[in-house]
Amino acid sequence: MTGKIRPPIDFSVWIGLRGNRGDFPQMNMLPGPTQIAAICLSAALPLLLMCYARIIRGSGRRFRLGCVSVVVLFVIACIAIPGQRNLDDVLGGLFLLATAIMLCYVLFSLLAWGFTLTLLTSLVQAGRPLTSEQWAAAYMQGGDIGTFAHNRLKLLTGSGLVMTTDDKLAPTAKGLAVTYLVKLVRLSTGLG
Repeated sequence: MTGKIRPPIDFSVWIGLRGNRGDFPQMNMLPGPTQIAAICLSAALPLLLMCYARIIRGSGRRFRLGCVSVVVLFVIACIAIPGQRNLDDVLGGLFLLATAIMLCYVLFSLLAWGFTLTLLTSLVQAGRPLTSEQWAAAYMQGGDIGTFAHNRLKLLTGSGLVMTTDDKLAPTAKGLAVTYLVKLVRLSTGLG
């Protein structure tokens, strides 16, 4: 064995943290300019929907216009932001924006058209305990929803939002809190 000492392995060069004669390209984990624009527009979508609530009637129309608005603003941002455009940055921004639109749609549709929450709201609006038939009539404005209402009743009682005592239904404290929160959000977004 010779007296040569072997130099230690420099793992920072090996994993690409420090370049060694161009062996590894440097990696940048920060979002690109169009991705930052997409993130900002994603946060602005709910605010835009609240602004449109005062102008546009109809929940579906309002949501579609909000989505078209943020997509148009994204295209404008892609054109207006100075510097070179990278396809991966634009596609990444587009995917970020599409994900935000889908998430916002789920929350918006629950608030705008959520059947179970609307049933709970009709029970709270009655202001007194109701039988299940009275509750169905209050929700359907005189009609009968039969089996479907009983199915929703199981969901509400199972989640602890409604309690049944002496064949009468009443909202629990948790049900009241959820109702007031939903009313606040619906009022602020123009849905209620």
